[in-house]
Amino acid sequence: MERFSMDHMTAKFYESYVQQGAADSEASHSAISKYFQAAFKEGDKVLDVGSGSGRDLAVLIKTGVDAYGIEPNDAMRKYALTKHPELAGRVKPDRLPLTHVPFGGGFDGVLCSAVLMHIPEDCFIESWKSILQVLKPTAKVLFSLPSMQPGLLQDRRDRDDRFFENHRVDLVSSMLKSCGFIEIDLGTEATSVYPDITWTISLFESTTPGPGGMRDAT
Repeated sequence: MERFSMDHMTAKFYESYVQQGAADSEASHSAISKYFQAAFKEGDKVLDVGSGSGRDLAVLIKTGVDAYGIEPNDAMRKYALTKHPELAGRVKPDRLPLTHVPFGGGFDGVLCSAVLMHIPEDCFIESWKSILQVLKPTAKVLFSLPSMQPGLLQDRRDRDDRFFENHRVDLVSSMLKSCGFIEIDLGTEATSVYPDITWTISLFESTTPGPGGMRDAT
């Protein structure tokens, strides 16, 4: 299957807006960070998919989490490593579906914050499959999805030409449950950067792989 790479126009926006956009991200409250303590404990090996400016990675590392990130945007990775030197050796380029097992795999948890809405429907399941396959049998998944993106044009782009897919939280939850995960927390949050959007944040935990689930698929 062809690997998903952030489409050209979306990538171009983040390349050109990286300084201001990353600075806005760093300055704003991380809505998902309030769930970190429940999701990940000290010493856990955690993968941040789409680690962006490195804000959440830096927070996790400060709490003793062995955190790593993948980020497809070259300019964003450069910004993250400049802003957070402690991330050296912990951030690599990759995209979804994952092209390789990052950092040796065997992760205790995965974080997908403000990332999933950029993945097209036709490779959404394949992307999740690649994520689940790098987790330990007992692992946690923490992700966020926005409410229906306002102002999308007919081709599912916003006025900055960024692509958005309105994935339903309940369908993602059903998929994870079919793979042996149980939902242990659910909440809604808003941020100062996008005040007109409400984010649903979900935390799932697995104790064993689901029967015939994605985690065993090849």
